[in-house]
Amino acid sequence: MREAEIEAQNRNPAIERMMAILQQLERAPNGLGLKRLVEQSGVTRSTVYRILNSLTAHGLVRQLENTDYVLGSRLLSLADAVGMPSGGQVAKAAQPHLDFVARSLGETAKISIYDRGHVLVVAVAPGNKQHALHARVGEQLPIHAGGSSKALFAFLPEAERQRIYSRPLTLYNERTMIEPEALEEELSRVREQGWARDHGEFSASVNSYAAPIRDRSGDVVAAVSIPFLAGRDAEYEQLVRATALATADRISGGLG
Repeated sequence: MREAEIEAQNRNPAIERMMAILQQLERAPNGLGLKRLVEQSGVTRSTVYRILNSLTAHGLVRQLENTDYVLGSRLLSLADAVGMPSGGQVAKAAQPHLDFVARSLGETAKISIYDRGHVLVVAVAPGNKQHALHARVGEQLPIHAGGSSKALFAFLPEAERQRIYSRPLTLYNERTMIEPEALEEELSRVREQGWARDHGEFSASVNSYAAPIRDRSGDVVAAVSIPFLAGRDAEYEQLVRATALATADRISGGLG
């Protein structure tokens, strides 16, 4: 008997089936339905259903409103044991700084990370102004539209950016950029200036400023953003931008 066959015999079949499902979800950031998971994993429908129920109960998998399944945010806390900062670690380090922004500026502040083709919100401090915008932990946002999205998109490896461009990008309104050439020009500006502005390309009534957060190696691991209602004057926008940049610097320093 060959070594590979002996090794396979010593594995747990239930865990192997679970990993087959997780690996399929890892390759499908937009989610997969039960039927597709059965077809692609080679696991029976009843077994896939039971495994998904267990994974969902533990937060490792999340079911979307359209009934498709995606990887869950519990994986962030499991990643805390890995050497590089995970979303959970960044969120923990960032929360006091977000709270300070919310108290002093009155606007909502949030931390987002890149998550398999999308942007995932991992920490929020709600603003105390009457018109402060709402955000929630676990919210998934498009990678190509919005301040935090562009602050993360700009620093992805080129191969990953090209992979994102290979699929259709959603047009939310006339401000949304969906052409790779236009997006690359915008992302180049983000890298050069060190911050991103949401011009209302996701929600027309919402603007924001965002800045990248770096780990001790200088790699971008998250972004802090401060959304606000469109129509504010230049002086206020300058204040929000400066606050986002200063907050990103303080959080980055705490990850060193």
